[in-house]
Amino acid sequence: MSQLPTASASMATPAPIDQRVRLVIEAEIFQDPEGGPDSLIVTTDDLACEPMSPARLLGMVADARAQLAQIDRLAREYEARDTLRAIVAEHDLQLEELDTELLFPEHLRDKLQAWYGEVEDGKKIVAVPLGQDPIERVNAVAALVNELQVHA
Repeated sequence: MSQLPTASASMATPAPIDQRVRLVIEAEIFQDPEGGPDSLIVTTDDLACEPMSPARLLGMVADARAQLAQIDRLAREYEARDTLRAIVAEHDLQLEELDTELLFPEHLRDKLQAWYGEVEDGKKIVAVPLGQDPIERVNAVAALVNELQVHA
């Protein structure tokens, strides 16, 4: 079992993961001041004010939407991690990751989301599956903590 950051432990710095998503696209209809035809002009990181067909720009817009979905996911994952840190600190929990592949039969692995236990020295431990999605993790831990408060 590997120990994750807890309210009483110092935060370990995880190995850096490049989760950067960058999106730069600008489009305009340029009206030629000399009376020539209008042009659709696009600027990106790779292009500098180049005329472009509407079909090509629409393809770039579709790609940009996919990148926006990635940016949205990054924000939601960060929010989940931040919320989990707050829950762990507020309730003085120790978070442990368990490798469910080794510990549980296959038919139970996807069903087990978070477990709670107290050890002899009074530590409150919440165990979660190793590699669990951060959003699923915070939701599972929050539900578990809420359930424990109802029965307290």
